[in-house]
Amino acid sequence: MLDSRAAALAMFLFTALLPRGTALAQSAPAAIDGAEDRRRRAEEHFHKGRRLFGEGAVSAALAEFQESRRLYPTESATRSAALCLERLHRFDEALDLFEAALRDFSDTMDVTAKDADQRGVVRMRGLVGTVDIQGAEPGAAITVDGQSRGEFPLLAPLRVAAGSHGVRVYKEGFEPFETRVEIAGGQTARVSARLRRLRQTGTLQVTEARGRALEVVVDGTRVGTTSAAPMSLPLAPGRHVVLLRGEGRLGTVPVNVTVRVNEVEPLRLEAEVLDAALRIAPVPVDARVSIDAVELGRGVWEGQVRAGKHTVEVAAEGFLPERREVSLRRGGRAALTVPLARDPRSPFWRKPPPPPHFLVEMSTAPLIVPSFGGDVAGTCNEACRSGVGVGGYQVLRGGYEKSSGLSYGVSIGALSATQRISDRSTSLNIVGDPVATTGTPAARADSEDDAVVHDVLRLRGLFLGAWIGYATDAGLPIRFRLGAGGLSGSMSDGRWGSFTASKRTESGEVQRYAIGTLVQTQPARFVFVTPEVRVGLPLGRHVELNAGLEVPVCFAVLSRPRWSEAQGVDAGADGYGWFSADPLVSGAFVLVAPTVGARFDL
Repeated sequence: MLDSRAAALAMFLFTALLPRGTALAQSAPAAIDGAEDRRRRAEEHFHKGRRLFGEGAVSAALAEFQESRRLYPTESATRSAALCLERLHRFDEALDLFEAALRDFSDTMDVTAKDADQRGVVRMRGLVGTVDIQGAEPGAAITVDGQSRGEFPLLAPLRVAAGSHGVRVYKEGFEPFETRVEIAGGQTARVSARLRRLRQTGTLQVTEARGRALEVVVDGTRVGTTSAAPMSLPLAPGRHVVLLRGEGRLGTVPVNVTVRVNEVEPLRLEAEVLDAALRIAPVPVDARVSIDAVELGRGVWEGQVRAGKHTVEVAAEGFLPERREVSLRRGGRAALTVPLARDPRSPFWRKPPPPPHFLVEMSTAPLIVPSFGGDVAGTCNEACRSGVGVGGYQVLRGGYEKSSGLSYGVSIGALSATQRISDRSTSLNIVGDPVATTGTPAARADSEDDAVVHDVLRLRGLFLGAWIGYATDAGLPIRFRLGAGGLSGSMSDGRWGSFTASKRTESGEVQRYAIGTLVQTQPARFVFVTPEVRVGLPLGRHVELNAGLEVPVCFAVLSRPRWSEAQGVDAGADGYGWFSADPLVSGAFVLVAPTVGARFDL
């Protein structure tokens, strides 16, 4: 598609090739009465259109070029109108005119002009789709975006610009068929428009005040002609938009009328000369359009109106309504584009909830343990150094999510975490302690620093549980979840250091003994509760990357893993000793897992 500067350049390139006084002469038909006058007026409109286009008034320029074509069709006016329509994104109409220029004036075109029109056809065909109406009643009237496009069956493809369009199919005695189609360039949208006979009807009787014969247009569709007698028309109950349309600018402004079941609604209209024209293009294209409090329907509206001031109102679900004032002079024409701003409070913009579905989710995380607690990490004094435990965490979840956002399922996973404690003061029970000889077992040494040890605590395990969750969507999906279950594994303590026995050396010095590395592994069973929050990044309808935070809280079941007193330590001349059966973990401890993962909706 040409951009604005290229289109303007092409316009003046094509039209400037012709001298001002002879721009239309090459297409002059055989002389007929009044031909010279029509050609003169056509040339005036053509040059006025050129001036307006150069000033950026594309809609006004289009009206002048179209009037020039109506009075005296020429290659230059046809091409100029096509370029205006392209600039206004009315690509289907532009394609018709590019093709008309090639079809009607190909024999008199120069090579440059012909090449430009052919390129225009190629451009427009890439921006135009086709609507294929199927199954309608023969003779049914077809309108697209409020514009009449013929009767079913159509004799030529129904071409429309790529985008969203409102299609209406109507025949007297049947319920109107209405739908909206989305069409891509070069594609065909098929519409099955089967009409149902009216079961309940009312009757509209339309009369022109002076008995003149004018077309009767109801809801954008021509339905008949007035005469001296009222024209009767069966219609579906409800509100309808009615206007009369005659030759030239003769007609009536649109009016709303309500038809009731089994009742006759008389409507008397008086035609007048409507000396101004107005085109309203709402954005979005299916917005409701009203002029002077008369609702005209949805989508683009174009027609004749009285000169003077008019109030245009546009509204659509999910958007803030817009009100515009427009003043039209006699013989004037205005094209009004009315874009609507989104209403941020409207539920219209909320994504529809997904249907109920199964899901699978995989997550992994570095595992952080503030402290295992117990009588090891939990008794670290000032001289002791206790690091934060670290490890790994993996979980696989499966479940079912409802449209409400509520979900539930099961989880299975594994974890491992290690915490190091250095220079921990503890006591060692020594056989041969003086107090022990009295028969008092497991007596402690006098010094409270009788042992200084280093520990490496390590938790490994598998867990199985169930969870329940709830999802919200605040731009990105946010999920809250609570899980519970059981963890089964092992808790180990690797310990080494030194201790002081009660006996002294011959010189009276206190004897210290080294403790080689001792490792004990005990069964560990816990129940856990895991609150969780997670934010997702959808990669499509079924795949999502996510990140979150899980905080498992573990509770010891029945008993906590403890150090076994059965493992002895060489105490030199004092014999041997052993450590007390201290718990290796607290009754409850917390894990922290900042996870990343992927989710698959099945």
